Amino acid sequence: MQVNYLLLLLLFIGSYAFAQDFSGVSYGPEERQFLDIYLGQSATPTPVYFDAHGNGGNTALPSSITNQLTSQGVSIVAWESLTSINTPGEVLTGWDDADLMLAWVKENAATYNFDTTCLFIGGSSRGSILSWKIGHRDPNVRGLYMYNALPDGIWVDSSWWYAPNEVTVDSPPLFFVYRFEPGTNDIHDPENGMIIMDRYDELGIGDRDTLIHSISDTDNNDRYQFLADFIQSVGCSDMTTSTDDPLAEELNLRAFPNPFYDRIEIRGLEGDEKYILSNSLGAVISQGNALNELPVAHLSSGVYFLTVMQEDRRKVLRLVKG
Repeated sequence: MQVNYLLLLLLFIGSYAFAQDFSGVSYGPEERQFLDIYLGQSATPTPVYFDAHGNGGNTALPSSITNQLTSQGVSIVAWESLTSINTPGEVLTGWDDADLMLAWVKENAATYNFDTTCLFIGGSSRGSILSWKIGHRDPNVRGLYMYNALPDGIWVDSSWWYAPNEVTVDSPPLFFVYRFEPGTNDIHDPENGMIIMDRYDELGIGDRDTLIHSISDTDNNDRYQFLADFIQSVGCSDMTTSTDDPLAEELNLRAFPNPFYDRIEIRGLEGDEKYILSNSLGAVISQGNALNELPVAHLSSGVYFLTVMQEDRRKVLRLVKG
């Protein structure tokens, strides 16, 4: 008996009952080329978050994040390629799979109620490598969310591939999360992500990058804990580059710790800056001329934006209250 899956899908969406899970859907001819789909609960086409696991992992995702995203109308595609990558040849295979996977999603968007103009690319370790190229060259990608991104192995031979070269003035907002602190004796050193942040700064788009580290030292080491807020804060409005912005020159500022709790330190200040602190919806919380006593202890947990201005320079820092 032939089943009209599209009709069933629309019935599920219309009822808002739950996000249907499609497992092991083939996006290519090879056995490794499959994905899992979690449907966002919405009667209109949904944004899509793509997840690629680390070496030795699989496409399984915790229900805590799948339930949170789908209930907010965001669909999830967890995709597979080579389970582990350890050589340049394997990376090239993974990049080819990423292109094939993304093309399949776009071709089948109507069937799964996807909005292919609003994509978010995610990846952990291995997954960050395989997802890096599609994350920076597709204009429909609205944000990158990566855990333990760009491990040490990819920096050994920059003549083969150098990740910062993929970053352009049109690269989307980026949110890095790392387990340990910078300088750690681990291949997933946050300093790798800081190289990318420096590249964003060089191109005048430093207001689009955020790096959180040392989550292993907090009460919550969930790698996905900032994802839903990040997607909400970025949204899907048309992005513009900073090249024609008269305030494009970036202040060299960093925020520590991030995530913060009772206090936060802004490093690199010269003393005559002004600031505006707003929440993820754009509402102004506070503003003023001095940053040495930034009022943050009373804030609720969530994502905030600190815009710092000095004459014709500025910097926007994305802050997370834990």
